Amino acid sequence: MVTRGGWRANEAIVKGEAEYTGPTQVFFVHHTATGNGYSCAQSASIVRGIQAYQVRSRGWDDVGYNFLVDKCGTVFEGRRGGVGRTVLGAHTVGFNADASSIAVIGNYGGVRVTPRVRTVIAAVAAYKLGAYGNAPNGRVVLTSGGGPRFPKGQRANLWRIAGHRDGGLTACPGNALYAQLPSIRAIAGAAPAGVHVLRIGGTALSARRYFSKGLIQPVWTSSTPTALINRFEIWVDGVLRVATPGAHRTTRLRLTPGSHTLSVRAVHLSGRSTTVSSRVIVDADAPVFAAKPVLALRPGTISSGAVPLQLRWNVGDGVALGSVGLTRPLAINLGTAARSRDVAAPPNRATPFTVRALDRAGNATSATITRTPWVVSEVSAQRRGSWRTLRNGGYLGGTAVAGSTRGASASFTFTGTSAALVFSRGPGAGRVGVFLDGRPQGMVDLRSASSEPRRIAWSRSWAGGGEHTVRVVVEGTPGRPGVALDGLVYLK
Repeated sequence: MVTRGGWRANEAIVKGEAEYTGPTQVFFVHHTATGNGYSCAQSASIVRGIQAYQVRSRGWDDVGYNFLVDKCGTVFEGRRGGVGRTVLGAHTVGFNADASSIAVIGNYGGVRVTPRVRTVIAAVAAYKLGAYGNAPNGRVVLTSGGGPRFPKGQRANLWRIAGHRDGGLTACPGNALYAQLPSIRAIAGAAPAGVHVLRIGGTALSARRYFSKGLIQPVWTSSTPTALINRFEIWVDGVLRVATPGAHRTTRLRLTPGSHTLSVRAVHLSGRSTTVSSRVIVDADAPVFAAKPVLALRPGTISSGAVPLQLRWNVGDGVALGSVGLTRPLAINLGTAARSRDVAAPPNRATPFTVRALDRAGNATSATITRTPWVVSEVSAQRRGSWRTLRNGGYLGGTAVAGSTRGASASFTFTGTSAALVFSRGPGAGRVGVFLDGRPQGMVDLRSASSEPRRIAWSRSWAGGGEHTVRVVVEGTPGRPGVALDGLVYLK
């Protein structure tokens, strides 16, 4: 808005002090009935001319209109006294009290105002009427102070946004502009439209809920022109937290841990409002591992570069777990429901496995376990009974030991958290009994449909890392007594 100082009002010709009236009940729309061929750079001088004419030629105290607007949509402060106050103007005979007004510079008998000017008229009208809770698209009954159309004391049923002709005997504001008043009322009296939250910075959206660590930045939009928006309000759980100017579309605020209803309320100049709400859950705590991850040997085939392992973990979050992934020795998405994963590690080398858990709010925690799968040759076993050496490139280290006599045994003593026996399985392989620290673990049948060298056929794991002994005893299975022992693997 161009103030009186901006358009260089002639304050020297103004008579007396500004007078004030009651709350704005009606807003009159006028045109100046001057030419339309002006450039908008000339608007300020035209306003000065209108002031001079109305004071010097008509004998008024000041320019009569409360506001003026040119064809480009620039608003000019009219009569002195304060834009935000109820200044008594001289614009509509009989209805200057409890009223405000705007005049469009030009003649709008046969020419419509542009959409921009229409919106500006609606904005100023909504601002003046809405300040007192009066619906711009409503009606009001006023008592005339005396004029050519309504004698003094006569009651008139007027639109809150009325044309000059509604209160007087005049063609003002011109037929074309008068025909636009219904749309101006609709714009001025509408609630903000198209209000919705585009995103909330500092959050992650999941299942229509926003998860955050606490500091958030909602970003919203509205299809209603900014000129018609009084302000935006941000409410949290029914409590007003922030109010921003109508031109703003974002703000920052910090929420406490817990579940909250975040509401963005757009307030129209008319006083009507539109509210949209979102659910924001604040989680300040990272996920928690119930214990360190666990690595154990598992059935599978050993190669020169990989020993089959199983990784187990247990992690949870007090609000919502977002993701769980392996970050070392390679990146794998483990999912939030799984609690184990088959992995592998190179033999005879320490390998760290790091599990990282992330909750929906972005809090993260990690846990690491490092283990070395040591491969022990069958040559190192304490053997009893009849065994013979087998040589083949398919065995670990190129050798294995074969036993077919019932009762032949081989023992490995080691210190670790998991152990596995490696055999060469095949169609003619027999069975062995396994003992752990002297306690029987059952029989293991090594027969398979095809040849499977370097195969883990039995494995166990335990919590501690103490010393243990695993002993293999040949059963001498009828018809297929032979077994091929290829060594032991243990984790340390």
